[in-house]
Amino acid sequence: MQLLSAGAGVVIPPTTLSWFQSEGILLPNDPICMPLEGFDISRWNNGEVIVRTPANPLGKQSTLHRGDLQLALLARARQMENITIKLNSRVVNVDFNETSVLLETGGKVAGDLIIAADGVKSTFKPRICPPEAGKAQPSGEAAFRIMLPREALEGDDELMGLLQQPRVKRWDGPDCHVVAYPVRNHELLNVVLIHLDDGRDHAEESWTSASEKQHVFNCFQGWDPLLHKIIDLAPAEVLNFRMFLHPASPVWTKGSVVLLGDACHAMLPYLGQGVAQAIEDVTAIAAVLSVIKTREDLPLALQAYETSRKHRVEQIQAAAYRARDQLHLKDGEAQAARDRERAAASKENQNTDVIKMQQVYWVWDAAQAAEKALLDLRKGEQVCVS
Repeated sequence: MQLLSAGAGVVIPPTTLSWFQSEGILLPNDPICMPLEGFDISRWNNGEVIVRTPANPLGKQSTLHRGDLQLALLARARQMENITIKLNSRVVNVDFNETSVLLETGGKVAGDLIIAADGVKSTFKPRICPPEAGKAQPSGEAAFRIMLPREALEGDDELMGLLQQPRVKRWDGPDCHVVAYPVRNHELLNVVLIHLDDGRDHAEESWTSASEKQHVFNCFQGWDPLLHKIIDLAPAEVLNFRMFLHPASPVWTKGSVVLLGDACHAMLPYLGQGVAQAIEDVTAIAAVLSVIKTREDLPLALQAYETSRKHRVEQIQAAAYRARDQLHLKDGEAQAARDRERAAASKENQNTDVIKMQQVYWVWDAAQAAEKALLDLRKGEQVCVS
């Protein structure tokens, strides 16, 4: 079996980028990672720029192609002698008493600890959490995804401007919004079009479902002509991901098996925090595992990991759900007030829609929080995580 890269673009905060660089996964000035100079937020119907937000003083966000990030992770893992990568090894069951997993091939793998980072369709979550925790509900929205190569945009100055400028372009409109930004050293334009989900093309959560291009045009009828030029260049079939609401996992651990990332706290994409929070999970669990001495210490360490992370990610999950309401306002008094506030804040270089939100979600030391939780648990004290 061959391991292939997949996916579209992703935006990561500077704190997450620093972690990837500190672990040798990404290099400083790595060409696959593009720093952003800021955001342009535009009117949905004519493209008028309402807000031009600079990079956060804390640091620049960066764009990557998910496939490039996957390959970088794989390359770093292969450099480490204590990591073995097994392909064609789908997990079908777990034994919590033995701390082992049963593979589809019939084989078994055992260890002191199993970290289940197997995403929204986790094999482990239904076995760790009560049944109601695994029941995802349709969010009412879906996302068309388009990736356009440089050669498709050449000859059009407007489209090339989107590709060549290190900025995110966002259109906010009634019940929808669109995000476009360059990836892979300005060789690809990544476009995500969030729209109301009619459920007609697919009923379940899928990464491969597609819609006819005309359906994309229909969803964005009357929008900025620049956006229509982008859609016109899309293939005849456009990926259409139906987005689901995944309830927060009430528990993350069972025995010596622990959930991580989307397996326990999948998020809607409105705050761009999915990758960042998974990396915070990694940082937290690494911190507590690095200070314990024996296998008998594992239960307390895993409890500290869960306790230090759970409240924070649940807050961000809820905030992501609320954020779409502000993004998708219909034209009217509330929308006009929102845009006036954005424009005024932008003039003062204090944009409330972007920079203040980033301050809240970026400034966090997951390792320190986990270590403190472990120390408090050892003392028998109640753990408080703000």
